[in-house]
Amino acid sequence: MSRSLGEPITTGRTARVYALGPDRVLKVYEPSVPRDEIDQEEQDSSRAHELGLTPIRCHGRVVLDDGRTALELDRVDGVPLTTVAERNPLRIRSVARTLAREHARVHAVRVSEFPDVRELAARLVDASPLSALTSDEKQQLREHVRALPDDDSVLHLDFHPLNVFEHHGGHAVIDWQTTCQGPAAADVAMTRLLFTEAELFPGISVAQRLLYQSVRRVMLGFYEAEYRRLTGVTSSDVDRWATTVRVVRLGLLDVESERSALLDRIRAALAAERS
Repeated sequence: MSRSLGEPITTGRTARVYALGPDRVLKVYEPSVPRDEIDQEEQDSSRAHELGLTPIRCHGRVVLDDGRTALELDRVDGVPLTTVAERNPLRIRSVARTLAREHARVHAVRVSEFPDVRELAARLVDASPLSALTSDEKQQLREHVRALPDDDSVLHLDFHPLNVFEHHGGHAVIDWQTTCQGPAAADVAMTRLLFTEAELFPGISVAQRLLYQSVRRVMLGFYEAEYRRLTGVTSSDVDRWATTVRVVRLGLLDVESERSALLDRIRAALAAERS
């Protein structure tokens, strides 16, 4: 593909998104992203659309002149929920409740073709970001993960207000590259981690950063209360997945600023389990 992309609409850790006319975008991956991860996102994005999880359709792969790979996607017709709250802080509660409703809607869809989140976590125990763990700690961690319950809800595993957009009078969930299946509580645990332990998202404005730092715990409280009301999932259900989602977060992304704290919390949980 030969054309000038201009300035990106948004920038993430692994890709930049560019406008491609009024109705589509190109998600252009960094050269370091493995091809199989791009393949997986293309497949999972298409399947998410087929299942009615998102109105955003993936139109396939594009190779740029410089060799980078991109996915062509429908363009979202609106702003992320983070921007909604930024523009009017009085809407923080309603934004959090919208986030919970959209998450519950995703979890209501049952599947059999996505990877089991427990198997993903067990495999990631051997990933290089967790190499500081001892052999005994790794074995305990695998046993912990595999003892968790199974289920067949769709899990997004990167569900936060920057991945849920206003769109044509409704909402659109984007970024399906980490899709798994399992108990809904596992996905809620990951969202809790994203609100409390994760580095703030790259590419956001200074205003967004200040807003998110000051209100994300408040928003999390409203989100969790609404999610519990809608689904009956309890805080205890979510708590039991805390160690597993830390493994997934560290094993998949290995954000340098998060690594030490995540490892410390994983070790502390394993020690508490042994005592």
